[in-house]
Amino acid sequence: MENKKWLIIGIIIISVLFLFRIGNEIILNILLFIWIFGTLFLPYIIGIVISVIIIFLVKKKINERNRTFTYVIIIIVCIILCRNLGYPVMLYLSEKPDKVYTKMKELSDSEELIGLSEEEVIELLGEPQKNSRDNLYIYDAGTLTNYLFLGERESYDLFIWFDENDRVKSTEIHLPLGG
Repeated sequence: MENKKWLIIGIIIISVLFLFRIGNEIILNILLFIWIFGTLFLPYIIGIVISVIIIFLVKKKINERNRTFTYVIIIIVCIILCRNLGYPVMLYLSEKPDKVYTKMKELSDSEELIGLSEEEVIELLGEPQKNSRDNLYIYDAGTLTNYLFLGERESYDLFIWFDENDRVKSTEIHLPLGG
């Protein structure tokens, strides 16, 4: 009964805030706070949960004298592993490419462009988008949007290098030169 009373009081407060147009900003700030700190601390929280599970499973097998030291080592190792593995996995899973990036990445990875002449590359992809040197063509390769950190976008370029016979020697997609 006590919990229902506080739930009703909370709903009334939120309703009054929305009536005065204060609620939208407050709720958005709370959600933003939860999102940012949730994503920043998620690997640490997972590391702590995993370490508690491991401690629970091995509790009876650990010597009474070394128990505290062993628990601390298990917690530290689990947190470090989850942090070092967690953030790259979270970043990878939250990245979404646009259509241009997907097409250019397929072209680069499949090595379909290797061996083509300069004219064939221009026929296939159009004129180079960026300032190019004699043995290098640079094309816009689209963007990757990272939704983990609120939609941060990174633009990429497709770099096409030619050999001395004006044939494609190699291709690579990465961030633009100088940025």
